[in-house]
Amino acid sequence: MVGEAESLIKKYCLSPLHGEGGYFRFLSTFGANSGCIYYLITSSSYSKAHILDNDEAWFFLEGGRAMQIICDPDTGTHEQRILDEEHRFSLVRKGMVQTTFLLSGSYALFSTVMSPRYRDEDYHEVADDIIKRFPILKEHV
Repeated sequence: MVGEAESLIKKYCLSPLHGEGGYFRFLSTFGANSGCIYYLITSSSYSKAHILDNDEAWFFLEGGRAMQIICDPDTGTHEQRILDEEHRFSLVRKGMVQTTFLLSGSYALFSTVMSPRYRDEDYHEVADDIIKRFPILKEHV
């Protein structure tokens, strides 16, 4: 892992996010049980394709340019979003397949917010039939 990413992992006390990939630290709950985390990706540990039971707001904080692919299993459509210094926000609706990975740099640091806050049972791996419908996800599972 590159020095900048290692430094941020130590500075923010981030831990590996098993299953999804990347590194995270829970920051706080607020309001009606909403939750916020720091989330860091590297070229080798990124947000693998998954589905969440609740909306997730992403905020780019610093680092390299990232790509977020969001697929809608109901409509069969997908979109690609850039997250970087010029494109700092993305809202991923519940039930969408999402993956986020680096396009440049050695890391990207985000904060994400969910309401209600994330629980392990809200995370779902992507089934093989979804990967077949969205070949763009194939290398991100």
